[in-house]
Amino acid sequence: MHEKYRAWLSAGLLVLLSMTGVPARGQTNPAKPATAKIKMAEEAYKNVQSLKGVPADQLVPSMQFITYSLGVECSFCHVEGAFEKDDKKPKQIARKMMQMMFTINHENFEGKREVTCYSCHRGSAHPMATPIIAEAGAQPVAEDVLDDHGAVPADAPTAEQIFAKYVDALGGASAIGKLSTRVEKGTINLGGRQLPIDIFSKTPGKRMTIIHLPNGDSITTYDGTSGWTSAPDRPVRDISAPEANSARLEADLQLPMRFKELLGDLKTAKPEKIGDRDVYVVSGFNSGEPMVKLYFDESSGLLLRMLRYVDSPLGRNPTQIDYSDYRNEGNVKMPFQRTIARPGARFTIKIEEARNNVAVDDTKFAKPAAEPARPKPPSP
Repeated sequence: MHEKYRAWLSAGLLVLLSMTGVPARGQTNPAKPATAKIKMAEEAYKNVQSLKGVPADQLVPSMQFITYSLGVECSFCHVEGAFEKDDKKPKQIARKMMQMMFTINHENFEGKREVTCYSCHRGSAHPMATPIIAEAGAQPVAEDVLDDHGAVPADAPTAEQIFAKYVDALGGASAIGKLSTRVEKGTINLGGRQLPIDIFSKTPGKRMTIIHLPNGDSITTYDGTSGWTSAPDRPVRDISAPEANSARLEADLQLPMRFKELLGDLKTAKPEKIGDRDVYVVSGFNSGEPMVKLYFDESSGLLLRMLRYVDSPLGRNPTQIDYSDYRNEGNVKMPFQRTIARPGARFTIKIEEARNNVAVDDTKFAKPAAEPARPKPPSP
């Protein structure tokens, strides 16, 4: 049983609830002040070759993008416990493929990232050279999630109007503005088993998630600017700065009133459907790059889905959160069910009890001190 839960962790348990699925080794540091010198990947890690000149906090998202694109784990290319070694042939091939991708984009697309690992691999370690004959009734490949799917109707509401309806649907600006903390208890479905989960949130943007595994707790924490994670038999690790910044959207209790502040440029897209529900779509951009897509129920005004992205030199890493089972907690509605999905991983959280504005000390979100290294036993 112990090994089974360790496998789940390595396969993606640490990605859920606003984090990036950070590998057990080679983590990056939290965001640094703007005045600090940016450390490059080759300065922070050993034997970096293809991604020299890339900021160190973008290396882990880049490796994550490869795992998503090829449907593999870190050990497919890397030697466990010695990521810097070049012993495995797939690692050497991966370097050549990255260089090929950079060259294709530079020579054919003016340096824009039009071709990525996923363009060919589509979740498989070995791209297929022959087209597959689809089974009867099979759905076509989905369009790019950033495609607007056509023009926005002239009578469609603006982003500001959509946000205002969402605020009213939750209980109003006054009630949301009074939220300071939230404590939630529930279960999470992992591999068909229900495990206890506790979530502690505090404005502005602080959140701790504790999943109670049979062999210990898996913890993910954001303190508003950075984040850290820990798991049974693993040391405390920092969450990459790009992921921590992206996850602020999920951790902010007052997000409904702060969309414009956190998202920057906003753009409405053609209405879509989620299941049988018609939804309005609003995209948020930062420096021209997509940060998030938000899907609001046209009828109720409630947020049904958030699709957010963490950029990397190789491509964008998506996280999709679906919200349902909205209920009143005090004077504010909140979703009592959330499904967090990434390529190859999906988890459902069901909240059983929630309390707003209860005491939550700031020290709860502080990163614990690193444990001293255990002395090795003497050689026989």
